Amino acid sequence: MISKYLEFQDGLSDLVGRGIRWLTLLMLGVLLFEIGSRYLLGAPTEWAHESSTMLYGSFCILAGAYTLKEQAHVRSDVLYSHLGTKTKGLLDTFGLLLTILCMLVFFKLSLDFAIASWEIREFSSKSTWQPPVYPFKATVPVAVGLLILQLFAELIRSITKMLGIEIDDPRSRLAASDS
Repeated sequence: MISKYLEFQDGLSDLVGRGIRWLTLLMLGVLLFEIGSRYLLGAPTEWAHESSTMLYGSFCILAGAYTLKEQAHVRSDVLYSHLGTKTKGLLDTFGLLLTILCMLVFFKLSLDFAIASWEIREFSSKSTWQPPVYPFKATVPVAVGLLILQLFAELIRSITKMLGIEIDDPRSRLAASDS
């Protein structure tokens, strides 16, 4: 049952991560259009800068769960790499519990923030274009929720590592097939 959850959660994070990478191409397309309009046609757009900023913000925050799944966050492991497996599991468990607690608070705050924006149908005041921002503000609690789910998967992994329990982890199967 644990391995099914880990497989499901890793799959969800992977699906979202692979899906949002298309936002990068969309953002690049918007920026290229702006560059062409501004420098080739002498007609800068009102919407490109703000659009690319909203796309980039959405991309960055939605990538969190996928980045965690891939173990790609920056870490300083000068001491950590010399520790035993169970000690690493203990430190990981403590760190993950603290992170989950912080993310639950952040989820509540970001959900209130997004709901308030949707209730007033908030529009940007940063440009003359004034696009709606409430859909982009809604990505924050979605991304934090996805991150919390992946944090729980990582917590399960760290607890089993700390206790020395072997589980059928999809990540370790994938790593074994890559070597």
